Amino acid sequence: MADSTYTQECTDSQRKEKRLTKQQVRLSRKQRRRRRRRRQLHDATHNIIRAAKNFLQRKPKTAAAILITFITIYVSVMLGFAIGDMISAKGKTATEQESEAEEQTESDLDADEEYPFNTMSQDWSGEDMEGFCYHEISDECKAAGGKFPVMAQIYTYIVCQNYGVDYEMVFALIEQESECNWNASGDGGTSWGYMQIAQKWHKERMQRLNCTDLTNPYQNVTVGIDCLKEIQDSLQEVPEDVRPYYVLAVYNYGAAGAKENLWNHGVYKYSYNTAIMERAAQLKAEKERQETKEE
Repeated sequence: MADSTYTQECTDSQRKEKRLTKQQVRLSRKQRRRRRRRRQLHDATHNIIRAAKNFLQRKPKTAAAILITFITIYVSVMLGFAIGDMISAKGKTATEQESEAEEQTESDLDADEEYPFNTMSQDWSGEDMEGFCYHEISDECKAAGGKFPVMAQIYTYIVCQNYGVDYEMVFALIEQESECNWNASGDGGTSWGYMQIAQKWHKERMQRLNCTDLTNPYQNVTVGIDCLKEIQDSLQEVPEDVRPYYVLAVYNYGAAGAKENLWNHGVYKYSYNTAIMERAAQLKAEKERQETKEE
C-alpha cells in the first residue's frame, strides 16, 4: 500500500513538472515574441530618427519651415476649439441654462430618496406619467427646509389624474399649507403633513383609503386629494372658471366657514386661494414652456 502511494505521488509530481514545463515553454515563446516586437519598434524608431537627422542636415531651411507650419496649424486649431467653446457657452439661452439646471436638480432629487420618500414603490407605468412635468419648489419652501422629490411629485400627479383634480393647484396648495415639509404641524398640533390635514375631521376618509399616518407624504396627499375631489363634486353648480377658488375656500375654512366668512359677504377670492391659483398658473406656464421646448 505504501509503495502504491509512493508511486502515485511520483506520478503526480512528474505530471506537475510536465505542466510547469509546458507553461514555461509557452511563456518563453510569448517573451520571445514580445522581445522581437520591441526590437522591431526600436529599429523602426531609430530609422525614423536617422532619416529625420539626414533630412535636417541636407535641407535645414525646409525642415524648419515644416516645423513652424505644423506648430502654427496646431496652435490655430487649439485656439479655434477654445473660442468655439466660449461662444457656445455664451450663446446658451436662459431656457437652455434653466433646462440644464432642472436636469441636474432632478438627478439630485432622484438620488435623495430618503425616509419617508423611500416608502413608496415605483409601480407606475410610463402611461401613468404621461403629461407629468417636474417643478422646482419655491425659494420660500427651500429656505424653510421643504422637499418635494420627483417620486413624490409623480405620485401626487398620478393621484390627481385619477381623481380629476388639478395637479398644479395641489402643488401650489402644498407649498402654501406646509412649505413642502412632510412632517409640518399646524393649528396647535392638530393638522399634519404636506396638505395640513386634521385627522379628527377625516377619520372615516382615512379608514376608507387605508391611510394611517398623515406625516407620510403619500398617504397625506391621497387623503387631501380625495377631500378636494369631494369638495369639487359638491360645487358643480358653481361656474367652472371660478370653481377652484370656491374649492380652495372650503378646503381652508370648511363649507360652513366659507359661507359665513366669504360667500355671505359676496367674496370668493381672497389672499389664500388667490395666492394658490396664481402659483398654479405659474406652474402651468412652466409646463407649457417645457412641452414647447421638447417639441
